[in-house]
Amino acid sequence: MLTEAQVVTVDVRNKKAVFKDGFKLEYSKLLLAPGSSPKTLNCKGKDVENVFTIRTPEDANHVLRLARGRSAVVVGAGFLGMEVAAYLTEKAHSVSVVELEETPFRRFLGERVGRALMKMFENNRVKFYMQTEVLELRAQEGKVGSSLFLLSAFPPVIRKCVNLLMHCPPPQLQEVVLKSSKVLRADVCVVGIDDADQHPRRVCCW
Repeated sequence: MLTEAQVVTVDVRNKKAVFKDGFKLEYSKLLLAPGSSPKTLNCKGKDVENVFTIRTPEDANHVLRLARGRSAVVVGAGFLGMEVAAYLTEKAHSVSVVELEETPFRRFLGERVGRALMKMFENNRVKFYMQTEVLELRAQEGKVGSSLFLLSAFPPVIRKCVNLLMHCPPPQLQEVVLKSSKVLRADVCVVGIDDADQHPRRVCCW
């Protein structure tokens, strides 16, 4: 096993993996398992501050530090999204979950199990907004919210026009606007659509 090593090129014809430091390793069979990247929100305001995806343990730890005593919105009721929501109920002031499906886990566990799990989460202070999606992320410049946090991101329109603004922090997340016209206050937004990765924190422990 090679640790702290990065493959930058694969010579398929000669069956060699080329590492960043120039080292070449011959192989007979090659398994490519680079992992996957989480989806991000593609909506107006997707680059505001405090919008995240979770890909690594460092991402998860950063979210946990920010979420204490604040309002969290989790986008996606898949295994990762629900795991995050479950853990945040003990840390955040409030937790909301936004999901396109009618019930969590419906495609994997069925309607009945999904509704039972949803009820269990609701009993633990999680609010669900089902069969809808995020339409817009709103921020109020100059005002840092004390209770909002969303997992996702959106780019300022003026970034392309004025280079100097690229060094300025993005506006603070304040609201998540759903397609159903519902507006959720949020300090942090976590986008947990599908399950891009696993990390060592166990959060589904009720």
